[in-house]
Amino acid sequence: MNRYKYRTRSIDLILLTIFLILTFTSCLHNYEPVISSIIANPNPAPSGSIVTLTCKASDDDESSMMKNESLEYSWSCAYGEIVSENNDDNAIWIAPDELGEYSISCTVTDQFNGMDISTVDVTVE
Repeated sequence: MNRYKYRTRSIDLILLTIFLILTFTSCLHNYEPVISSIIANPNPAPSGSIVTLTCKASDDDESSMMKNESLEYSWSCAYGEIVSENNDDNAIWIAPDELGEYSISCTVTDQFNGMDISTVDVTVE
């Protein structure tokens, strides 16, 4: 009878361990941030003007223990100048003096290395 009792405890412990592993690993799934849009205002823009940029992004970790993670925004361009003081969803772009179409990119990352990148084209007239 004692041997049966110890086997039952061992099986219960194994089942509890499996349950805990499955529960916590499903709660720790990190979803990638998703950029829905980048708004450039004005667009088109006069040469040398200031363009306000806003990146709209979300991170669908609501069903996870990671739902309160913060997002960081990184702006880049090959021409003109980007100013983003707080690594947040807003930046300004100083358009170059030469007319043309220019691309500005925003990379959004979360605390657990999830990432999305998107680009907006701005026409300088």
